[in-house]
Amino acid sequence: MSRTALLFAGLLACAAPASAQAPDRMGFELQAFLKRPHPPGTEVHLFLRGQDAALARAVAGSGGVVKQRMQGLVSARVPVERVAALAAHPAVQGIEFSLSQGRVLNDSMRVHNRIDPVHAGQAPLPGGFTGEGVLVGIIDSGMDLDHPDFQDAQGRTRVLRYWDQTFPFDAQLTPMPWGYGQAWDSTAINAGLCPAGEQPGFFGHGTTVTGTAAGNGLATGAYTGGAPGADLLIVSSDFDAPNWKATVADAVHYLVSQAEALGRPVVINASLGDYLGSHDGQDAAALFIDSLLIAQPGRVMVCAAGNSGEFPPYHVETLVGSDTSFTWYTYKPTPNNFGYGVVYFDVWADTADFSDVQYAVGADRVVPSLQFRGRTPFRTMADHLGQLASDSLWSLDGDLLGVVDWFAELRGGQVHLQVHMQQPDSNAYRFRFMSTGTGRFDGWGASFFGMSGMIASGLPTVAQYPDIAHYVLPDRNKHIVDSWACSEQVITVANYFNEVAYTDVNGNAQSVPGTEGDLVPRSSHGPTRDGRLKPDVAATGDITFSAGPLATLASLIANEPFKVAPGGMHMRNGGTSMASPVVTATAALYLEKCSRATHLEVRDAIEGTARADAFTGTLPN
Repeated sequence: MSRTALLFAGLLACAAPASAQAPDRMGFELQAFLKRPHPPGTEVHLFLRGQDAALARAVAGSGGVVKQRMQGLVSARVPVERVAALAAHPAVQGIEFSLSQGRVLNDSMRVHNRIDPVHAGQAPLPGGFTGEGVLVGIIDSGMDLDHPDFQDAQGRTRVLRYWDQTFPFDAQLTPMPWGYGQAWDSTAINAGLCPAGEQPGFFGHGTTVTGTAAGNGLATGAYTGGAPGADLLIVSSDFDAPNWKATVADAVHYLVSQAEALGRPVVINASLGDYLGSHDGQDAAALFIDSLLIAQPGRVMVCAAGNSGEFPPYHVETLVGSDTSFTWYTYKPTPNNFGYGVVYFDVWADTADFSDVQYAVGADRVVPSLQFRGRTPFRTMADHLGQLASDSLWSLDGDLLGVVDWFAELRGGQVHLQVHMQQPDSNAYRFRFMSTGTGRFDGWGASFFGMSGMIASGLPTVAQYPDIAHYVLPDRNKHIVDSWACSEQVITVANYFNEVAYTDVNGNAQSVPGTEGDLVPRSSHGPTRDGRLKPDVAATGDITFSAGPLATLASLIANEPFKVAPGGMHMRNGGTSMASPVVTATAALYLEKCSRATHLEVRDAIEGTARADAFTGTLPN
């Protein structure tokens, strides 16, 4: 490339003079999103940081709507064409926005989790508990309303409210203040006026999760869920929504609002999540969810820990010292969140652990042999905190290898550093994130998440490449999903084997690898970024049979009958997605007996009565 001064021109050129400072509040992903074409009337979900009353006024002045607010935070929906101007408003101290998409993460189940004795009212219980009077809220991919396990003996639905976030705006059906999707009550569902169902492409995920939590077994008399007496509230998540975590916070807000209106306790299950973020429970979505759970008793939330335990390592923790250490990142071609080839990654740290860290980006040629080509100048976060900055990456021979763009922002007591390089000179280079000084930081990244991945294998020896002595390898620690899964207020669930042998719909014996009771290797590991123990508890996941969408069941019986249980109305699923609703059901049984219990009382009761066995080892672990 020619020796030119480039300043992230592709994203900044269109900024209007009145919004000249807007990029200082907008990270690279929000800028990339605003560059896309958008249909008229498009609104975007934003988390805004600052003085909340001033933020609310700024949102209203931008034609937006405040969905929720708490001290120092506002959750809003804003017309996309007004975002840049809002970002420049002096009330806005920071914006949380991500293009990372969310993802979806029983008879023997009840035995392994000791639920049957609770249903039966075994002593010392005063009677049986099935979750009657309790609401189970499911945030997932929707569910099949026609499955008999979600109806009562008269064929009436057990679903009292159903909000499908993917549906278009409707003046009569769109719930407020959220302002998107459509919602129906049980009257509309029983009248056949609710067209929502399991979203295509999710293979019945939401239906099986709902069945594990609260299916009543009416379809065949078997595979009853953990809380068959509970009523249901459903939110079908829009997994394609930009800043998706904001829609999950909206879902929790909606569910607790409906429960409050109905005067009943509620347990919310979230078998879905995002593997990217700060992993400390201090993000805006987690804080809003925390505030809703803390607001009054009778509200509990349970979530899946994730299924990335066997993914290639995508987390790195760097303990910074006087030697210059580094981790290699790779070029990410399209498709990605930017629409062009890019090197993009981010790191998170407590501010106190990052203020004395110096960092730079370097490049290594790979062929015909590894060779260090050059680096940017070293920076500290004080150099560009709250500001976009750019450095040219020159080779030792004076060639421009690329332009590295930096964006560092404070978020409470944490710092978030984003690193971006559009179309470097070579997409075959390995790009070093280099650090020296004193401190520590964490990063998460992989090409399968739409960003730069880290090199975790195939490294040269020290004899072959002496610099490798200072390489920091990625690992599988802290692979837990982000946000609410890292919150102290939410119960996070790991996955152990439920069944490894069963009989299918055709009467054939089937088996899967594993040992009943053992932790499933793909269950995501903690701890949180700030070192707290997560997951909180483990429950059965692989393999669990549960209610499935009727169309999916018909297809499986014709093509993959080994996935369907006898009777043809239940299908197998697994992972922490199926472990989480087991604990959700357990919480519902507890709330039937103690409807005014707080979320922490329920969490402590579940942890305090969980059993240890030969697989758990010394606890806590």
